[in-house]
Amino acid sequence: EVRREGLYKHGVMSLGMGWQTPRLPGLGEVRWDRFVAALYAVGYDSYISIEHEDKAFEGEPELVKRGFLVARNALRPYIV
Repeated sequence: EVRREGLYKHGVMSLGMGWQTPRLPGLGEVRWDRFVAALYAVGYDSYISIEHEDKAFEGEPELVKRGFLVARNALRPYIV
């Protein structure tokens, strides 16, 4: 999730500090259908890793597991 006011204030060189909020696939702004299509279009045929950094799904093992399931379910239609 991009907080545009923070992006304008801090700029892209801040590596996301002050303007980016990590979200799991399916909960943010990325159009995963287009993203995966672009990977296939350039011949990418390997792994996609999920970095679980969404704070809404941290703190308890059950929440972390649920977060991975949310991400998996969001990406499942695009993976062959």
